[in-house]
Amino acid sequence: MSAAIESFLARLYADDALREAFLADPACVVRREGFEGRDAEALVATDLVGVRLAAESYARKRAGRQRKPRSFLGRESG
Repeated sequence: MSAAIESFLARLYADDALREAFLADPACVVRREGFEGRDAEALVATDLVGVRLAAESYARKRAGRQRKPRSFLGRESG
């Protein structure tokens, strides 16, 4: 997988507006982002349900990291 595709997918999972545009019209977003040929075909064929589920999973993980740190005993520290 190319670095450009990896970067696009990372943005797709983290950027709500980009993701919603992609889910509505993958081909348009892929063209707008400058992908062509096999890369464009692969991105357009992406599992849209999987994109949404992965984005939700990553968002939960990010939210979990923002909680107050806990001690090894499970109590909040600080």
